[in-house]
Amino acid sequence: MPAPDRRVTHNPVSGVVLAGGMSRRMGGPEKALMTLAGAPLVAHAVRGLAPQVASLILNANGDPARFAALALTVVPDETADRPGPLAGILTALHWFARHAPEAAAVVSLPADTPLVPHDLVARLRDGLAASPGASVAVAESRGRRHPVIALWTFRAANEIEAALARGERTAHAMIDRLGAVSVPFPDLDIAGRAIDPFFNVNTPEDLAAAEEILSGFPPPLWAREGGIAERQPSGFPQPFIVGIAGWKNSGKTTLVTRLVAELAARGYRVSTVKSSHHAITSEVEGSDSDRHRKAGAREVALISPAGWALIGNVAKFVPIPAPAPPLEDIVARLAPTDIVLVEGMKHAPIPKIEVRRKAQGPGPPLAPSDPRVFAVAADHDVEGANVSVLSLDDLEGITHAVLAKGRLPDRKAPQR
Repeated sequence: MPAPDRRVTHNPVSGVVLAGGMSRRMGGPEKALMTLAGAPLVAHAVRGLAPQVASLILNANGDPARFAALALTVVPDETADRPGPLAGILTALHWFARHAPEAAAVVSLPADTPLVPHDLVARLRDGLAASPGASVAVAESRGRRHPVIALWTFRAANEIEAALARGERTAHAMIDRLGAVSVPFPDLDIAGRAIDPFFNVNTPEDLAAAEEILSGFPPPLWAREGGIAERQPSGFPQPFIVGIAGWKNSGKTTLVTRLVAELAARGYRVSTVKSSHHAITSEVEGSDSDRHRKAGAREVALISPAGWALIGNVAKFVPIPAPAPPLEDIVARLAPTDIVLVEGMKHAPIPKIEVRRKAQGPGPPLAPSDPRVFAVAADHDVEGANVSVLSLDDLEGITHAVLAKGRLPDRKAPQR
């Protein structure tokens, strides 16, 4: 059996969302920007793929300003005649070869694919690593291959470029030429319905069907009565980001897990960001991130000096062996959520609650020197903080302080 391709296994993967199509079957409007479940169609593909890759671009032609809300680099086709998705894939391979030489491969996803499996990249990566002779791993569902939903090695670029020069534009022919390995994906279970994970939107009827499919998900906070829609004018809503900061052994993790459980019980979607001084290779039973998830966090972004990882609420572990981007970029890669609790990161420019315990490690108080600290939670009397001081055991009061700071409805949790 051939040895796994260690570059594919260990190096980061970059991604491209392909939005360069002509949208002929949609009757005129640009398909990628049509609204689905309160957001542009392309935004669903971006939200699904971004957490799984180290860097992401959008391949689109025309004025890039129309995609400004996605906050992505927009790269047009290198060829002027719009020869189809292979041109976008070739463009991405060339772009990442210049701008992300550490990348092992590039995953492509059409903008009209709103349902993105959380393990898309991980499974394609495993398939490619186990087949060193293949230049591309292609997603398959219901016995059908999807040649534009694929993970491409950089050695595929020459073959694609030569084919386009000959006037050959068919993606199916290209994956055959490259000896593609097929990676099967099961149906998604959405509200009891079996849905093709690569359902794509080509017609107005497809868009209506996608709207019905997505209605099986709980409505996001911003779409509910009394929500926070006014805070995000377009695309997906931005969550309220709040820090839980303090010195070692101050009780940060305990407070975060209690807050996660309490906020989730009140109907909020909560994710967390946690910094670590250790290398990230897997999630360990009983670790802080494991405690976050078991308390109800939808996703945990775990950050270390050498890399970072996204961990989903079903033990999905997506390591990204590259320096962590700024906090706002990490939050942007999380699945849609209402509140993000950031454990640690004392100097992050976000509102935060300072945690203090008598038995904590050495370090000066954060309040009042940090104007972003809006409350202190402590197990002892505190003087001179110049902000509200709450008991570390007063979960109700701390929860109220978080929701008030984020201007979020203070819904009561159901009786347990």
